[in-house]
Amino acid sequence: MLLSALAHAGMTLLTKRAQDRLVFRGLSLLFVAILLTPWIAVHPIPTWEVWRFLLLSAVTIWAFNMLMIAAFERGNMNLAYPVMRGSAPSLAALSAYIFLGEAINGWQMAGLAVATFALAGFAWPEKDGAPKLQTLLFALAASTMTASYTVIDAAGVRASGDVLTYTGWFFVLSAITIMATAWVRRRGDLVRLMKQEARPAATSMMFNLTTYGLALYAYSIAPVAPMAALRETSIIFGAILAAVVLKESFGLRRIVLAMILVGGLVMIQVL
Repeated sequence: MLLSALAHAGMTLLTKRAQDRLVFRGLSLLFVAILLTPWIAVHPIPTWEVWRFLLLSAVTIWAFNMLMIAAFERGNMNLAYPVMRGSAPSLAALSAYIFLGEAINGWQMAGLAVATFALAGFAWPEKDGAPKLQTLLFALAASTMTASYTVIDAAGVRASGDVLTYTGWFFVLSAITIMATAWVRRRGDLVRLMKQEARPAATSMMFNLTTYGLALYAYSIAPVAPMAALRETSIIFGAILAAVVLKESFGLRRIVLAMILVGGLVMIQVL
């Protein structure tokens, strides 16, 4: 799950840097779908028990991508990304408790609260300015989608029993929905934009496959709540990448918040 978190931060960085984020996301998902097509072609088509999760996941991942793009178009990665990832663990834990029947003890709840507080703190306004309200609202909405598809895919991959086949169909459906949206919105410019974004999207393809594939595998063998929280360490990797590559501020306050986050994750994993 830590590798999944690192890959997610890399994927997000490439998305933030893309000139046309919608086409970029569509192409990166399409490339992964093409890569996995030979595998799903030689394996049985999932049953309806699995398809209902896949279809629901396709809707939520489409909404997540649209909201993430909207947030990045309105603010810095160091503002939008922490909020998107920061509030998801508690939502995922609560959803897993309600819909999957997973038990959460008092220490785990406290750890989730501490981790969520620390992650959300990454987005607190710096001394030299205040965050944009629209960025925060879109990021928070994207976070609810993250919590939703976390629980949906955890249940789906368990029903499937085959992580790679579920992942393959997940990317096929995701690519169809995002590319269809890009076609509707870009029309005559789509081919030109696809050529423009092809190279970075090909790089992002490996990040996409790694982050979602490893996350689904972790969810298939471990409880959703602590795994979802552990994946949120992507915010630390994202903050470092944003500071180094995008030259966005990191600062002492965020270093302290990262240490608090680690404490919350220890409470979730150990106590």
